[in-house]
Amino acid sequence: MSRVGLMLYTVREDCARDFEGTVRAVAALGFEGVEVFDLHGHPAEEVRGWLEELGLAAIGRHALLEAIETSLPELAEEARVLGWRRLSVAWIDPAKLDDPELPARLGRAAAAAAEHGLELGYHNHDAELRPLASGEVFLDLIPPELFLELDLGWVWFAGLDPVELLGRVGARCPLVHVKDFASRDRTAFAPVGDGVVGYDCILPAAVRAGVDWLIVEQDETDGDALAAVRRSRDAVIAIPREAA
Repeated sequence: MSRVGLMLYTVREDCARDFEGTVRAVAALGFEGVEVFDLHGHPAEEVRGWLEELGLAAIGRHALLEAIETSLPELAEEARVLGWRRLSVAWIDPAKLDDPELPARLGRAAAAAAEHGLELGYHNHDAELRPLASGEVFLDLIPPELFLELDLGWVWFAGLDPVELLGRVGARCPLVHVKDFASRDRTAFAPVGDGVVGYDCILPAAVRAGVDWLIVEQDETDGDALAAVRRSRDAVIAIPREAA
C-alpha cells in the first residue's frame, strides 16, 4: 500500500519561521513522511533527530539541476544523514526545455548521482507535458536513467489523463505529487478533494502502478497552510486505495 507524505514546500513559510515546530505539526496530522527542499539552516543531524523521534520518513529531496551539478557531494552527505536516496530535479525554466543539450545534462547528473548511491528523478510541471516548438514532449525526452516523480495535478492541468499516464510509465514512477486545482482555466490551487482533478479514480491507479509514496503538495494556499494540508491529508486517506 502506498504511504502518504507531505512536500514541505507546501508549508515553506511555516518552516522558515519554525522548522522544528512545523515538522512536529505535520507529524501530528498523521503524515508518514516528508519530502524536503531546504533544511532552513538546521544541521542534518538535528533534523534527523526530529524525524526519528516523530516516526517520519525522509522520502526524498528536491533541488535545482544547477545545484545537483555543483553541490552533489553536499547533497549526498545530507542524504546519508537523513536517510533519503531519491533526489528530484525540482523545476526547469520552461524556456529552457527546448535546449537540445538538456537531456544529456540530465543523464550525466543521473550518472553522477548514482556514483553517490542516489537515484535521480524529475518532477514535472505542465510545461513538460505540452508540445515544444519541435513538436516533441519533454517528458518523453527525459533519459530512462531518471525516475519520474509525476505531479498528478500538473498532468491533469496540462490536459492529460493521469490514470493513462500512470499506466504507461508504470514502475518508473515511485513517487507522485497529489495536487488539486479548482479549474483548468487558471492556476487556482486547492486542497486535495476541494478541487476538480478527480483523485477518486487517480489514487487507486497510482497504487496499481506501484507508487511508493503519495506526496501531498499545494503550491499556494489561502490562509493557514497547515489547515489546507490537514484537509488534503484527510481527503487522501478517505479515498479507497486498494490495488485491486
